[in-house]
Amino acid sequence: MAGPKAPRADNAHSFRYCDGPMTDLHASYRKLVLQVRKLSRLEEALKLLEWDQATYMPPGAHGERAEQTATLAAVVHDQRIAPQLLSLIDELAAHLPELSPSAAVDVRELKWRADRLRRVPTALQSARAQAQSLARSAWSEARETGQFQLLAPHLEEVVRLEREYAQAIAGDGDLYQVLLEEYEPGIPESLVREVFEQLRKPLRQFAQRLTDLAEQRRKYPSVLRGSYPISSQRELNRYVAERVGFDFSCGRMDESAHPFSISIGRDYRITTRYDVSDLRVGLYSTLHEVGHALYEQGLLPEAHGLPRGSACSLGIHESQSRLWENFVGRSEAFWRFLLPQACRVFPTLRNASLDAILADVNEAHPTFIRTEADEITYNLHVLVRYELERKLIEGELQVMDLPDAWNAKMRELLGIVPPSAREGVLQDIHWPSGAFGYFPTYTLGNVFAAQMMEAVDQQIGPLSPHIERGDFTPLLDWLTRNIYHFGQQYRSTELVFRLTGSPPSARALLHHLHLRLEWLESHARRP
Repeated sequence: MAGPKAPRADNAHSFRYCDGPMTDLHASYRKLVLQVRKLSRLEEALKLLEWDQATYMPPGAHGERAEQTATLAAVVHDQRIAPQLLSLIDELAAHLPELSPSAAVDVRELKWRADRLRRVPTALQSARAQAQSLARSAWSEARETGQFQLLAPHLEEVVRLEREYAQAIAGDGDLYQVLLEEYEPGIPESLVREVFEQLRKPLRQFAQRLTDLAEQRRKYPSVLRGSYPISSQRELNRYVAERVGFDFSCGRMDESAHPFSISIGRDYRITTRYDVSDLRVGLYSTLHEVGHALYEQGLLPEAHGLPRGSACSLGIHESQSRLWENFVGRSEAFWRFLLPQACRVFPTLRNASLDAILADVNEAHPTFIRTEADEITYNLHVLVRYELERKLIEGELQVMDLPDAWNAKMRELLGIVPPSAREGVLQDIHWPSGAFGYFPTYTLGNVFAAQMMEAVDQQIGPLSPHIERGDFTPLLDWLTRNIYHFGQQYRSTELVFRLTGSPPSARALLHHLHLRLEWLESHARRP
């Protein structure tokens, strides 16, 4: 099908507030824009504190940082639910049909969030921020030592407060649905369950085939494992980030224990993680986070701070990181482009064949660490977390029982058991950060990315010739026109349907992963 047209000037790029001449409604919307943008500056300061804590903050500052974060979070929440702002949103929402399409998007989305937040006491928001900051610090120590008991009391408090937060919003409704919508607005959890059910059986079968394949794979030595100095990896990773489109004039790349991307206004920051013995760890962490940053850098600058200038959802955000990391970064065309530069930075790679490198970057077998998992088994890692966090929120699983439950779920879905909590339940920072309902967005992102790449192929033709030349512009332009510039004009399920002509489904992803698996099996059978 033909792709959607780029947004019209009056519903995406313009600041027309309402149809017709200047009115009181026009003035009210302008006042709302000013207030929301002022609030966004406070939120950006909070993000800067979080970024600093994850990168350069000295370890002795954890306690004060928790207090700083809690104080500012309380200020932000008070501003979000200030009576003057809420009444302004309510007034404009009552006249939604009279607003221009662009203003209507902003008001609609602000109203949806305001109706959630006005039910949450400021003291609860402050307590959540403080508990999460302390839990993140405890997680760092627990992960380093492999001692879950160091995190457990902090995580118990985080879970308690997240349940209280969800209860404040949901009333008698589903608590997990509320937390899921924090990241994927408007999506029914029934759709999430349906996607995972479509994936569960085929992916478990794929994982078993990969286990059977592992013995044959051992006859091929890895060419991307070895000795790769971090300083040289930084050089290669910066080259890759710049070539695919990351703008370092308003962004930076650092290192952290858990790679992440964060936008502080028009200041876009990503972190990655390097392994001196494996070139793939840093490279694919970087591509993943650059995918997030490209989305942020592609949003409409004139709508900054407003819903139209904000990402659609975490699932759509994740679709961009997985698209660049996997659909682009693990392709033959990408390595035809990158290999000459990689050989310049690491001369030992001159002896490596393209075929051997492709086998390395698409290597797949059940492993313990989600962020380093291959495409084929990755969503099983997400399923582990989804099923456990839902039980935590529903009160069916206690925090102290989490390590054993984690190991049992890993055995059930991936056929392996982590040797320690460090490789198991302690590997992610999301739960200490209060991000319950977040993990399903990773799989939704994979599902969305597969459908998007099918649409790209149908609408603009094969990308391989462009990528092989190092020309990522056709893909980035398509994404910018069809996703980035829409901001929150559409909810994720509607956006995916507009792009692909189909509702979200695991079909395209399973087809893509099946082709990957067949390639690996074919490669392993070679003499």
